[in-house]
Amino acid sequence: MQLILAALAAAACIFLGMMAANRLTARERLLSSWEEILDRLEVKLNQGGDSLPRLLRECARGTGTCLEIAAERLEQEGAVSAEEWLRQIPWEPLLTPPEKETLAKCLEGLFAPFLEQQLQALLFAREQWNRFRRISREAQENNVRLYVSLGWLAGAAVFILIC
Repeated sequence: MQLILAALAAAACIFLGMMAANRLTARERLLSSWEEILDRLEVKLNQGGDSLPRLLRECARGTGTCLEIAAERLEQEGAVSAEEWLRQIPWEPLLTPPEKETLAKCLEGLFAPFLEQQLQALLFAREQWNRFRRISREAQENNVRLYVSLGWLAGAAVFILIC
């Protein structure tokens, strides 16, 4: 019985370490998806011709971000204010408050009446996003192996202590 308890406790420690590593990897994928959206937005804005709801929907398609839902909602509801629409966005929990704020400023800037203002908001967001991605990549590179190793070490320590 004690051996089974020790094995379960060790497995739980290993699982927690792997979950922490997976969270960092999922965060990196999410930031990459948003970077892809910002790239698409820049291309589409420079091409011109689309309405904002259609532009957002096309740029967000297939990325798995909250912007897909928000763009559909904007297209269905029609004319709403930028502030109201931004409040309705179900932001991903892996985004930090500064990242959410940067994206919100960018998306609010897309409601501007002139292309130059829209591109300026997008440029600001891209600059900030490059910084966020660099920080996230460094954290992922440094901490993924650390979390997995700590999980294994904690699991082994718990197993030894219980046995």
